[in-house]
Amino acid sequence: MMKRIVWALGALMVAGATSAQDIDHLRAEFSVLLNGDKTRGVNILNIDRNKDRYHVHFSLAHWLLDVEQKASFTWKDCTAVPETFSYKAKALGVRREERLVFDAKTQMVLYQGKEGDTLLSTKDGAFDSVSFFFEARCDLMAGKTSFTYPVVRDDEIKKVTFNVVGKEVVNTGIGSFESLIVERDRGNSKRRTRFWVAPELDYQLVQISHDENRQLSVTVTLDKLSYTLVDEPTTLAEHQTTQQTGQLPSNR
Repeated sequence: MMKRIVWALGALMVAGATSAQDIDHLRAEFSVLLNGDKTRGVNILNIDRNKDRYHVHFSLAHWLLDVEQKASFTWKDCTAVPETFSYKAKALGVRREERLVFDAKTQMVLYQGKEGDTLLSTKDGAFDSVSFFFEARCDLMAGKTSFTYPVVRDDEIKKVTFNVVGKEVVNTGIGSFESLIVERDRGNSKRRTRFWVAPELDYQLVQISHDENRQLSVTVTLDKLSYTLVDEPTTLAEHQTTQQTGQLPSNR
């Protein structure tokens, strides 16, 4: 279960429907509640852009779990083309590593995990667990309320569907934001995963919650944020944060 939460947290990122809304750089920190209690740990997300290529790095240092997750992909006209994805974790002395290598020319992806290597066809499309969130943000900005993406999970490609189910104000470390509630469609499963997306923060995800069962729930909330836009590197982001908190964000 923790792996699912980490993958979701690593997806707390932004993309853009037009070049004026693309992110040039982002650094964010998050707080984590486990069954309602705040946990100790450092959770950091970095996003860097080099022309049409994005590099995403998420790290979590926690007393239960150490995780590092990286993704690289190209991005143009609301279309992500994944290149590489890696996941490393250590929990209770147990290590796990996975890697994806995409080849757009052959329309294949190589999955490398503890059980060995697996080649999968991507001719019908496929994303890693990070890049598809960029396209999801574009779909939200376009007004869509339901969307499905093919995502490589473990050694297979699975269809992942999300639906907008409402709105709610979310209190974060940088202010309160009215947010869209996006829920993953899990059919009849009692497990529930929800994402809160703030239009005032350029449709970034500001909170995630996952209820595995009655005994286990996790909530991840944005705590600190510094980011610049491609065509408006500081003005828009400063205005939005000032509007919510009364002060400018740090490290700009």
